[in-house]
Amino acid sequence: MSGTAAVIGAVTSRRRTVVAVWVIVALLGTAAPAVAQARPAEVQRAIEAERAGRYQEAADRFERILKAEPASFPALLGFERALQRLGRLDRILVYIDAAIPLAADQQPVRSLQLRVLAQLGRTDALNAAAEAWIATVPKAEDPYREWAFALAQRGDIEGARQVLLRGGRVLGAGALLQELAQVAVASGDWPGAARHWVEAARAKRPAIPAAGLSLSHVPPAMRAGVLDVLLRELGDSVAQMIAADALVSWDRAGEAWALLDRVLPADPRSAVAALRRFADRTRHTTSAEAARMRGYALERLATLVQGPEAQQARIDAARGFADAGDRRAAERMLHEIAGDSAVAPAAASGAMATLIAVTADAGRAAAAERRLREWRDRLRAEDVALLETSIARAWVRAGELARANSILGDDSSVGAAAVRGWVALYRGDLRGASRWFREAGPYAGTRARITRRTSMLALIQRIGPDSVPELGRALLMLERGDTSRAVDQLVDVARTLPHTAGRGDVLGLAGRLALAHRDRRAEPLLLEALAVDATGPVAPAAMLALARIAAKAGPTALAIERLESLILLYPESAVVPEARRLLNQVRGAIPRS
Repeated sequence: MSGTAAVIGAVTSRRRTVVAVWVIVALLGTAAPAVAQARPAEVQRAIEAERAGRYQEAADRFERILKAEPASFPALLGFERALQRLGRLDRILVYIDAAIPLAADQQPVRSLQLRVLAQLGRTDALNAAAEAWIATVPKAEDPYREWAFALAQRGDIEGARQVLLRGGRVLGAGALLQELAQVAVASGDWPGAARHWVEAARAKRPAIPAAGLSLSHVPPAMRAGVLDVLLRELGDSVAQMIAADALVSWDRAGEAWALLDRVLPADPRSAVAALRRFADRTRHTTSAEAARMRGYALERLATLVQGPEAQQARIDAARGFADAGDRRAAERMLHEIAGDSAVAPAAASGAMATLIAVTADAGRAAAAERRLREWRDRLRAEDVALLETSIARAWVRAGELARANSILGDDSSVGAAAVRGWVALYRGDLRGASRWFREAGPYAGTRARITRRTSMLALIQRIGPDSVPELGRALLMLERGDTSRAVDQLVDVARTLPHTAGRGDVLGLAGRLALAHRDRRAEPLLLEALAVDATGPVAPAAMLALARIAAKAGPTALAIERLESLILLYPESAVVPEARRLLNQVRGAIPRS
């Protein structure tokens, strides 16, 4: 049943949630071994008729099979599907009644019976059939579970809860607790669901992952109450582990790790499972905090496992630290592997490749290049090519453009083309930069790099001259983090360009950079860009930026006016959806984020 937990939170409508909660249960019931096997060819012909939309023919074929083999469960299922399409589902009841006493395993046929009666709305018959099933297997959970599912399918959440509570009393502690938690979720009782999940996990520890997944869907407004139940009302190690699972999903990985670290099971196998689960959960969010906590968890994991598993855990921990921007921690983990003579050569070279990439991304191009020279013969050829591109990017950021070109050598990859484009751009060679960026295409690098390269290509293609060294120097200043001087230089460059060949575009870029860095020059620069080119692509972006200034500093009326003008004048612009959202915020239609 643990897999059903993920279904619950994904459905917002209470009625649809109820059905979703139990769909897998029903499927599990139908997946049991068939009570009898009809001749395959006959079943196949009936299924083919069904797939072709000939539902009457399919129903007739399935019915003929059931008359000859009353306990054929595949035929029962097919007959149910065909009759649903024909609106005559009640016809199957007599065949279900005939199959029950003949079934070697009654569970799938009994489940089908309850499902059909629920769909037909025959509540009294449904309850009687469930009681009859319970009488045949008084110590089994299945009758109560399927009965509750059928009631929930009818929208009777309270009835489903009462059936599960009765089953728990009859069957003893630990029975049907996960199902009670799911019903609580379906009714919107998240604190109650938390209580049931803790009870279920206390009885069966494997329920902890299902509990965390279920509670990951708690609405933000109700999370404090759920945490209060888990950490204050209940508060034991099981409740805290469930809280840790939920907190990770709520993008609060730091709090989650603090909890898990405190209550990590003493049993190594359980601790390893918990750490792996935590690391996996953190991969569903992109925050730096989550990446750092993943690094901590995997570093701990490496102390609990051995051999290749420990080596891989350290490599993955290093990647987590690197993703979080903690280069020092990443390098510490990788040094442990690369310098360990007991580590397998493949693992050591993989660790060193990651270490070189981390070093290059940190801007330490010389150190990364030195390590690459030392390890080149022990690395895979494809890793060497990727690392050379990373190191070339680091040299570009350092302003060492010739060094960047040199390390690329004769590399013809799209990644190398992208780096050569930036080298050309920072030298002021706009034609060359445009050619290299087009060759790199939309696939070289991360999404952020692709977006940045595409926007820069659009800018330089609007500029008239093929070579503008001053523009290259200004953009290199920006690359190296000197935004204030870059804005100064961009303004100077813009005023040397023709009105119709890039002046407004470069002024707009300078204005947007100034706005991002809270520079008071932003508004006059954006107004000047708009005055220079009110019809080009710079205009809607400039108007949006001006609206942001007005929305933040006031008056609100001016922000509304600018946004409405933008939407009216430039309806095809890519910034219109963003402008509409800001307009709604300014008008108070949605909260500001």
